[in-house]
Amino acid sequence: MTRIGIVFPGDPHARGTWSGTPGGLAGGFAELGCDVRRIDARPPRLLETAALGALTAAHLRPGKDARRLVRRARTAARLSPALAAMRSSAANANVRRAGHLDAIVQIGTGYAIPAGLPVATFEDLTIPQAIELGFPGWDILSKRAIASRVSRQRTAYDRATACCLSTPWAATSVVRDYSVPATKVHAVGLGRNHEPSPVERTWSTPRFLFVGLDWEGKNGAGLLRVFARVRERHPDARLDLVGGHPPIEQAGVHGHGVLRMDDPGERARVESLFQSATCFVMPSQYEASAIAYIEAGAAGLPVIGSSAGGSGDLIGDGGCVVAPGDDERLLAAMLDYCDPSVAALVGARALERSRMFTWRAAAERIVRALALPEFADQPLAPFLEPATPRAA
Repeated sequence: MTRIGIVFPGDPHARGTWSGTPGGLAGGFAELGCDVRRIDARPPRLLETAALGALTAAHLRPGKDARRLVRRARTAARLSPALAAMRSSAANANVRRAGHLDAIVQIGTGYAIPAGLPVATFEDLTIPQAIELGFPGWDILSKRAIASRVSRQRTAYDRATACCLSTPWAATSVVRDYSVPATKVHAVGLGRNHEPSPVERTWSTPRFLFVGLDWEGKNGAGLLRVFARVRERHPDARLDLVGGHPPIEQAGVHGHGVLRMDDPGERARVESLFQSATCFVMPSQYEASAIAYIEAGAAGLPVIGSSAGGSGDLIGDGGCVVAPGDDERLLAAMLDYCDPSVAALVGARALERSRMFTWRAAAERIVRALALPEFADQPLAPFLEPATPRAA
């Protein structure tokens, strides 16, 4: 039996760790019959807490919105080379404690792991892409710190047997920005954490669903602005919000707050909202590859996503993408899916496309990339091809 170590700087058993990705991949490899070892790459809690506190203070900048400034500084602290070095030491120690391993899946490249084993890196974007899209924290780091982090990422790619990314969009950057041979780089997809079963819908009443923790980054305010215009033409339209939204009093808008994956009752509420919706909409300011898009597709919903990042490779013909801040195109897309026949047709396409996005399929693509002997004769999921989603 192949023994695979899954390494991530976070609790690898918690459902909410990095949107459930480490746990999802662990489950996918277990379905393939692998013996999975989940390995935490964090240093001891007290040491990490102290380091994060000091690094956060070092990255604070003057300004009026103290709470926002602290959040940005803490994000920068988590990206810093100093924390990366601490995680590398912890990862090395914990990998050795895990005993014999046939291969390692290194989730994220902000830390180093021991050489000598077949390694597949896995992530959803590269540092150049994160900086280009404006992901928080990178704008605070010094040029020297960014160069250090880029160098560490380059080393991880060079050492790896296979560089696995969630989308073809992200995979392109590894080849372009790091000169890694294309034969070593693979788009392997993602899986779903919610499994909302598709249901029979009437589609007659437009009911939009938004699921996102980062209200600002997911462009929640822009969505509310556009939804008000949708209501002018469809007074019965409804928008359900799940995640880190503020208190909202707006006609047709219903806020549900943060619903946790590790709470069975709250998971059931999220799945119920997927089943009662007629369209999923999350027009993010930046988005590497949102699992929520493929979960919506699995519920049979058309998806309106962001063109900024790799989510178009997930959505494909199961929806459309809009540029961040383009209210007119977002309005056109939402009005388009207010048409029951259009929503039903595109929702059926989304459901069909969602079948290629499971954690087992992602695990199959990774073992194919690693060329592990145990799986040499087994039929495995093919690698992902770039998609061309419809622009709104």
